[in-house]
Amino acid sequence: MDKLRDINLFTIRVFVMVYESLNSLSVANSLNVAPSKVSRCLGALRHALGDQLFIRRQYGFEPTPTADKLYPYFQQIMCLAGQVCQSAGDQPSQQQHYIVYAPATLSCKLASELKRHAVLKQQELSLSVRPLSASGPDDILQGRADLMLSFKPSEKERLESRFIATGERLFVVARDEHPIWHRPANNMLDAIINYPFLVTECPAFNDRIDPLELYAMDHGRQLKIAGKAGVLSEVSDYLMESDAITFIGARQAAEFMQHIPGVSIREMSEPEFALLHDRCPPPKYYAIRRKEDGALPDWLLECVCELVTQSVTRPAKLHQSGASDIFVSHNAPTMASL
Repeated sequence: MDKLRDINLFTIRVFVMVYESLNSLSVANSLNVAPSKVSRCLGALRHALGDQLFIRRQYGFEPTPTADKLYPYFQQIMCLAGQVCQSAGDQPSQQQHYIVYAPATLSCKLASELKRHAVLKQQELSLSVRPLSASGPDDILQGRADLMLSFKPSEKERLESRFIATGERLFVVARDEHPIWHRPANNMLDAIINYPFLVTECPAFNDRIDPLELYAMDHGRQLKIAGKAGVLSEVSDYLMESDAITFIGARQAAEFMQHIPGVSIREMSEPEFALLHDRCPPPKYYAIRRKEDGALPDWLLECVCELVTQSVTRPAKLHQSGASDIFVSHNAPTMASL
């Protein structure tokens, strides 16, 4: 107990929010404090507990085993503090904090876009986006999360599953110098099978078998699975060091990958998209929340659904027979050069 005698509730709240978002800058913005204050809070905890707590990686933080153990206890402290305020009739001075579970392909830019929409709607919003987890439905029921973006509806009675959209887009991702970019833009699918394939994991959609693996089997081919990646930073690291190729089914994730030097992206043509999903239907996207009134603001749910729809469906002007080189990469050949 002596180790924590100088640790206040604000510091514990900072830890909880950093653990959930893995981004100290977004926490500082959410709390409307300087990033240096967030750093001081984490520094105080590190000194008190004798542990680094978070390891800085290229695209964010990674919690240590000690941080993983502390998180549920610190989160419970924050919940109890909120209950004390409510019991005392005190109105919390800070806005409600929402936790959203989302697959890697939808988590990019989600928090910042939702906060931008909140400003337009003159709403206050404090939000953390966490990786999609199998425990998501139970976490929502127990109040540990508020919304989950999933590839299947929930069967739990107290949860409401709202269908958002069916995926219509797929982006081919590989390193700049990959031979696949020399293929005709409308005839890439069969050639892709010749290379190792990195599965960008989408739980409840391709965790058992990926559509490309099934497509290869139907054509008497065997797809070499290079591995599975649960976060986009792992995807980029793997692609840069091999001839592996991966697919990403959301525009916002493709935009994120495009900013990584050495990575090229091309959207798959509609005919090849249809061939790929001939026996394995394209992904369906659902928003899952508690049925109780006030569990999640309707405006926030509407914004989430709108952002997902814009990311995974094709605008009318993009419905075409050819592939789309929306993401022109550093060294990859453009449509004009093929």
